[in-house]
Amino acid sequence: MAIATGTAAIIGAAMALAGTAAGAASAARQAQTQKQQARYQSQLAARNAAIAEQNARVADEEARAARKGGAEDAARKRQETARIIGMQRAGAGASGAQVDAGGNLDRVLDTAEKGEMDALSLQQQGADAAYNQQLRAWGLRNQAESASLEAQYLRGRGNTDYLGLTTTLLNSAGRTGRNFFNLDRQGPRLP
Repeated sequence: MAIATGTAAIIGAAMALAGTAAGAASAARQAQTQKQQARYQSQLAARNAAIAEQNARVADEEARAARKGGAEDAARKRQETARIIGMQRAGAGASGAQVDAGGNLDRVLDTAEKGEMDALSLQQQGADAAYNQQLRAWGLRNQAESASLEAQYLRGRGNTDYLGLTTTLLNSAGRTGRNFFNLDRQGPRLP
């Protein structure tokens, strides 16, 4: 049983339109899923950026605390050194020796020098700890900036995922139009 040329053309056109509709529906579902994924990933990246920035603020505070702690430790060491020097001088004075001359002076100067070196060492340790925390804060801020840029990119990608749908519709419409053009020019092709 043969199918009339007009009927074959109508069936072909209907199949082409059905294929276009199915492709468009599939592309729309896929675009919606991709948009939801991009939105979710964008929210995660923004959350990571906020966490990294908060961690950077904590690191800055720890740097300030380390610097302050180093200065306080140095001040305590200087006070301890002054107390030791006072005890040395009092001991020398109680024995009747001259306090600011000879061996007693050397002992006081040595104690003062060692005490100041210890105080400077404590202050430097605080400065080093502060510097390490500042480096940590810098790294965390870079992390936060990177996560923020990723969130921005993902938000944009979620909005442009409908280009796939548009491409599918245009390609399908082009194929359908080409099929009608070929059908009109060459007539239906039946096996």
